[in-house]
Amino acid sequence: MPTETNLFENLPAKLIACIVIVALLMLGAAGLILPLIPGLLFLALAAVIAAKVSPSFERTLRQNPTLSGYLDRTDGFMALPLGEKIRVACLLGVKMLIDGIAWVVTGVAKLIRAAERL
Repeated sequence: MPTETNLFENLPAKLIACIVIVALLMLGAAGLILPLIPGLLFLALAAVIAAKVSPSFERTLRQNPTLSGYLDRTDGFMALPLGEKIRVACLLGVKMLIDGIAWVVTGVAKLIRAAERL
């Protein structure tokens, strides 16, 4: 069984990861335009997968405290049984969605306060 450090060392695994990343980026971009798709969630998932493929990208993401927390939560993910993987993925997705909504609400509140000052 491969560990997380060597999970993406072979070429087919890297190609599949790249295809998944591109698909998630496209869904994320569509989600930023269409209100029915949670764009930030898909962009965050693409970032987490890209961090597992590229150590330099992971170091860059770990500089952000929020993204570092997501990466910490995905450590050891591949060693979990399938049921636990599904549970963790769903919970992480819900957390990302809630964090994204909180981020948008905070931004809108700042814009409203700035507009009121004018």
